[in-house]
Amino acid sequence: MESIAQGIAQRVIDLVIDALDINALIARINVNVVLGRVDLNSLLDRVDLNEVLDQLDLNEVLERVDLNQVLDRVDMNKLMARVDINQVVGQIDIEALVKSTDLGALMVSSSSTMATEAVDLGRSHAVSMDDAFARWVSKLRRDHSGQAGRPQLPNAQEEP
Repeated sequence: MESIAQGIAQRVIDLVIDALDINALIARINVNVVLGRVDLNSLLDRVDLNEVLDQLDLNEVLERVDLNQVLDRVDMNKLMARVDINQVVGQIDIEALVKSTDLGALMVSSSSTMATEAVDLGRSHAVSMDDAFARWVSKLRRDHSGQAGRPQLPNAQEEP
């Protein structure tokens, strides 16, 4: 008898489900009420994050990231404080650096800069010496009134 009742119940359930309009039923359900009854912490405890990360395409994620925005948020002073400069310098291949450097051009550039600075310094000193010499001559040529002036030319006519 029990098996007959179970068979009938199963048949009734199948008929009810076939007769139901699932879309109409879902439209009547208040999703917020249903979600309010869900314990999200319990649900998240059952999620295996390693499995989720294994399925994640990191390259695709990085394509969506604006690195300029990320770098704007980085405290560069704090970052540089963590850098071991001695280790960085220790990794530099000095021999390769010297081989790839055009020392001749560097020496010519440095020499020409030094020569230009020396000429400029010499000119500056010459101007200073010229000014000092002019003041000295001016002191020697002062007339008795105590005022310095241009030397008077003999028989000079005054300009109108």
